[in-house]
Amino acid sequence: MDGATGILIKIGVRLVVFAAVFWLAAHRSPKIVIEKKWATPIIAFVFAILNTTLYWLLMPVLNVVTLGAVGFVMPFVVNALLLLATVRVFQIQKLRAMHLEIQGVFTLVWLAAALTVVHGALWVALDYLPTR
Repeated sequence: MDGATGILIKIGVRLVVFAAVFWLAAHRSPKIVIEKKWATPIIAFVFAILNTTLYWLLMPVLNVVTLGAVGFVMPFVVNALLLLATVRVFQIQKLRAMHLEIQGVFTLVWLAAALTVVHGALWVALDYLPTR
């Protein structure tokens, strides 16, 4: 996979998998509120776009800032920041109808950890293994 088609396929796969994670998390935890159930794929799409684009921009910067000392924790930190950004996007007035709310720090940490594990599996499946 190379070029625009490869990127679109990666975003599509991430969209489906992240939608499943958000759906499962919202059903398992009463502290993750997605008011309109049809909004789950849209929320997952926003997170997938942020994850695919900003993740690759933030990781090198954060690794340089920390001199790589906490490199094993950086994917979790970046995904937590992207999760917070996703929540903020849906607090914009025009998108408020889809309402995404994560209540509490531990819930945010739990969801960020789940997204990080899934992100790692997607990286192995979509980025690492195809080049080997």
